[in-house]
Amino acid sequence: MSRLTVSIVLHRSPLPVLERTLTSLQRACAQAQAAGCLTEAVVVLVDNASGSSYLAALCALVARQRQAGLDCHILALPDNGGYGRGHNAVAAETDDFRLVLNPDVLLEADALRQALVFLHRHPEVGLVAPWGQNAAGQPSWLCKAYPGVLTLALRVAPKGLQRLGRVELANYEMRERDWSQTIFDPGLVSGCCLLLRATLWRRLGGFDPGYFLYFEDFDLALRARRLTTIAYLPQFRITAPQNLRKPVRN
Repeated sequence: MSRLTVSIVLHRSPLPVLERTLTSLQRACAQAQAAGCLTEAVVVLVDNASGSSYLAALCALVARQRQAGLDCHILALPDNGGYGRGHNAVAAETDDFRLVLNPDVLLEADALRQALVFLHRHPEVGLVAPWGQNAAGQPSWLCKAYPGVLTLALRVAPKGLQRLGRVELANYEMRERDWSQTIFDPGLVSGCCLLLRATLWRRLGGFDPGYFLYFEDFDLALRARRLTTIAYLPQFRITAPQNLRKPVRN
């Protein structure tokens, strides 16, 4: 038995984009189930107080997804407590795996199957990070080295300054590594898409709610490394925006 809980946190997130994400998720779950590596998948959309009209439209979207075969539910929170707190609100007490997913991330049809097979073959691994690309097919560089102060400053600097610091940023994104190969302990990982063993998620207590918007994924990776092995799997493929922003701002 392999049971998966998927949590997606929303705050006025564009519903047409979310619908494409859910359609890709439904295909990925169906392929994993057909391969025998997944028996049940439940998707929980956590709405961070987007308002009544948004919630009504979200309910209509969920109804369409349920008709298409996706076991999808809404958890409406009374306030916007942040990205990490939203994911933490989804209980996974009896599940085997937890998928943390952004509402604008598309999974390849065989992405979940590949990642679940890998976890079954590698019991020492507790967290798997994917290969990411943008809509143009360019790498998203989801795994990162531990950043210094200069790197963090460059990340929010104007484009001109970023061009001057391109070597520093390339080192931060570890562009010299061979991302066509599986990498164990790949550094820090992006929270836009993470597959974890549910036992690890529970031991970690999810994300640290003290981080409202940024760095909760880096903190999770640092804490996870003390308990398990993290792996990057190139066959676990997603398409994600180049600018990965989390849907929690008011």
